[in-house]
Amino acid sequence: MIEIFDVESGTDNSDGGTIKEKPSKISSVIPLVRINGYEVQGDRLEYFCLKNMAFYPTCRIIFDDLDGMFTARFYPKDGDLIQVNIRSQGDESTFKPVRIDFTVVDIKPVGGGGGQSANKYIVIGRMYVPNLFTENVEYEEEVTSFDALLNIAERLQLGYASNVEETADPMTWTNPNDTTETWIQDIVANSYLNDESFFTSYIDPYYYLTLVDVNKLFSQEGAIEASQTFSQNAGDTMGAEGADGQEDEFPNYLSNMIQMQGGARYISKHQMINKSGEISKANGYKRYTQYWDLNAKEWVSEFVDPLTNDTPGMIPATKGRIIDGEVEGPRNDQVKYKYLGTQGDNVHPEFQYSTVLNYQNNAEINKIGMTIELDAVNPALVRYSRIYCQILEYGSPVQNTLLAPDNDEIDGEQAPQTRPEGEEGNDGQTSGNQNGVVNEYLTGFYVIAGVEWLWTKPGPLRMRLKLQRREFTPST
Repeated sequence: MIEIFDVESGTDNSDGGTIKEKPSKISSVIPLVRINGYEVQGDRLEYFCLKNMAFYPTCRIIFDDLDGMFTARFYPKDGDLIQVNIRSQGDESTFKPVRIDFTVVDIKPVGGGGGQSANKYIVIGRMYVPNLFTENVEYEEEVTSFDALLNIAERLQLGYASNVEETADPMTWTNPNDTTETWIQDIVANSYLNDESFFTSYIDPYYYLTLVDVNKLFSQEGAIEASQTFSQNAGDTMGAEGADGQEDEFPNYLSNMIQMQGGARYISKHQMINKSGEISKANGYKRYTQYWDLNAKEWVSEFVDPLTNDTPGMIPATKGRIIDGEVEGPRNDQVKYKYLGTQGDNVHPEFQYSTVLNYQNNAEINKIGMTIELDAVNPALVRYSRIYCQILEYGSPVQNTLLAPDNDEIDGEQAPQTRPEGEEGNDGQTSGNQNGVVNEYLTGFYVIAGVEWLWTKPGPLRMRLKLQRREFTPST
């Protein structure tokens, strides 16, 4: 990522008087939550979820008002804030704590009350960014979308980050009395670099407006990078400093290997998700961009076929069934059309085309993926980064299926996983029964599309990741 500048959350929106004292390391195990100055104690907190899945982070908190103080003295009014602080694992000079102010969206009772038992509340919040939802008439004159977003981030007092250095779409970007949030998303929807790129954007938990060329992550090549890892809830002693439990130069991968239990790279749960039918029905397998070009005085109709990697030995997961190298099903016939009106000389040449290019590809990558949970928070795992996941199978029926040499007659499969026991699997891991068998279909590089911090009583704090992938290794 290219970091342009960094402005932390300590702006006028922060209730600085209530957070001056640095939280102890215990907040890396139990999140520190303050609602209008009321600190939710660990024994009263029932559930906490911080989501970085959409354009800006949101939170959901459930707690018991055991002594009635929240209801009597601290119940929020319009404009009061939720403050969340999660201390980072390890050395905080490397990974900053998550420190966010949230606007209260909704508070409602979900149990108790009536003098019989303590009120139980659910509190929902969204990240507070001043003027993000203010409607304005404004413009960015003759700049690329990259520079327009940089200028908007400066006015919002946000940092700015991107994995590209520039875009190829200079024009005057106008905001006709929409909110700044809507304007940002409209700019990104029409951002263009080339036909091999598509973009999305979001505000991360560290107050960075982030512009991402998503295809750059899916098409990235190379071996597993080095990163850091942490023991489960390392440094969770009250007031502890330093980097106890931190290990540098650790391979940047996650695994459900039993030997990795207790670390921040152990996958305690993994579940596959498939929305292919829903997305294909809504968007087709390709979509035509249609508009009238005012300059050329001609009708333009050009299709967008969502990008794939076409890696030898891999099978695409988003392009329908392929049997004996031939497409089976509606892949070539299920086509959609999008009429976008006219295009003149007041926009960049690929303005209308980029609308469909970005939309179609961002929808396509949501077809199939995996959600995983880690029993410890790993601050090295951030949204829209590449991560290698190794999935091992320990059940005998699954192991026998994966290693069976006679299942290659299953329709739609190119070749079964036939590596015998004892032979090394992906990343040099052993495939024997005692250590598990590598599931080659699920093992490989993924893109982290969303991150959640979760806490359910009695804890500890853990992570859930939404992973996306466009192609898989053939398996049984």
